[in-house]
Amino acid sequence: MNKKHTLALCLLAFGIQAQADNIQYKTLDEQALRACIFIEDRQLRLRCFDDATGRSAVVKQDEAPAAAAPLDGGLLLYKQTEDTTLSWLDSRWELAPAAKRGTFSIRPYQPVYLLPVYHNSSPNTRPSSPNPANTVTNPENLDSNELKFQLSLKTKVMENIFGDNGDLWFAYTQSSRWQVMNEELSRPFRETNYEPELIFTWRTSWSAFREATGWEPRLLGLSLNHQSNGRALPLSRSWNRVIGMVGFERENTMFQFRPWMRIDEKPADDDNPDITDFVGRGDWLLVHKVDGHELSLLTRHNFKGGRDSRGAVQFDWAFPLTSNLRGHLQYFTGYGESLIDYNYKSDYLGLGLSLVGWY
Repeated sequence: MNKKHTLALCLLAFGIQAQADNIQYKTLDEQALRACIFIEDRQLRLRCFDDATGRSAVVKQDEAPAAAAPLDGGLLLYKQTEDTTLSWLDSRWELAPAAKRGTFSIRPYQPVYLLPVYHNSSPNTRPSSPNPANTVTNPENLDSNELKFQLSLKTKVMENIFGDNGDLWFAYTQSSRWQVMNEELSRPFRETNYEPELIFTWRTSWSAFREATGWEPRLLGLSLNHQSNGRALPLSRSWNRVIGMVGFERENTMFQFRPWMRIDEKPADDDNPDITDFVGRGDWLLVHKVDGHELSLLTRHNFKGGRDSRGAVQFDWAFPLTSNLRGHLQYFTGYGESLIDYNYKSDYLGLGLSLVGWY
């Protein structure tokens, strides 16, 4: 190594040491780092990691992203800041160009939770349907208390189909009700619903509507949805739908409306020919976040009046327990808590843990 190279390396080392002398680093807090993993909000999670690693002292939030600065020897130093312009729907559905994260990576979809306590005072012991082949003749001895859990995820299949807009997603949701305390029936899974779907999403904005109402229209969607319980006759239930979707947001509140149309089947093969009269022809979802709490209200209706008016209401409350764990309270009343009960009105109350929220 000649004197010129030695001098260059010394100057480089001196420059890096001078920068380090102006920064006070903190010892890594492993417990704080573990807590950061479970924070769902993208901005808050990044801030948590910055605080836990001491990066907050290096990059200030009000600094603009700096261009790469070359040093002698070809070393590049970069400064990065978090994009704080992304909204709920932008982040969840990757609507804005800055939110795009590519294809075939797992993303959250509907809430993921575990409810060890799930109580129904009047279980449906004889599920029925207008199709005689789907009607139970001998009543089941069901326990009023169950365990319920739900898993849900999605992955993007195609991105930016039309310029910088239009994404195609594949989603899957599964919810199970387990008669874990029913020793007489060998603790069976009473009902599991499987729900795969293809979803096309489109970023939108309507400034006139936002100025008039304060709500920002951000999402348009269309999906092909299948839902079934995978059981043999007489307990088999299934249907297919085309679902529209429009999403609005306003500060810490999101509103989503989904009307749907059922894809008809042959009468002889239809497990539940009147399912839309009970489960409904559309739903509304309202989600609000405040101080670490997430409150959601989901309602469904068949768009009929009078004696034929039917539907359901579900209220969920995810509340903080510790820095990385949330409790979950769920109340359901109406028709169609599960497919096997699509035409049976019931009331459920559940308590457990929330792992992933709506937004």
